[in-house]
Amino acid sequence: MSSSAGETEAALVALLHLIRLMGAELVAGQHRDDVEVLVKAIETKLRAARFPADTPNQDIVRGLDLAQARLRPIFEELRARSEKAHLSDQLLLAPRPPRIH
Repeated sequence: MSSSAGETEAALVALLHLIRLMGAELVAGQHRDDVEVLVKAIETKLRAARFPADTPNQDIVRGLDLAQARLRPIFEELRARSEKAHLSDQLLLAPRPPRIH
């Protein structure tokens, strides 16, 4: 399967967008604590990807490094969203001082 650099870039952008959406759904739901589990799973599976036998090793290494570099800001965003959601949850659950009338 051969593709142009533009096609490859478009595919990469689309896949990164899907990862961002999956992570956002996770943070928005009940599994906010699982963000690190998701990050570790993606990193592990990324390194376990299988490539065609004729793919030069140097291309694989550079491609994986590029993928990790592109994922890093997404992971940072998910961690920040998760932390913000946790803080919001804590504020909602915190006891409120009684009102004085």
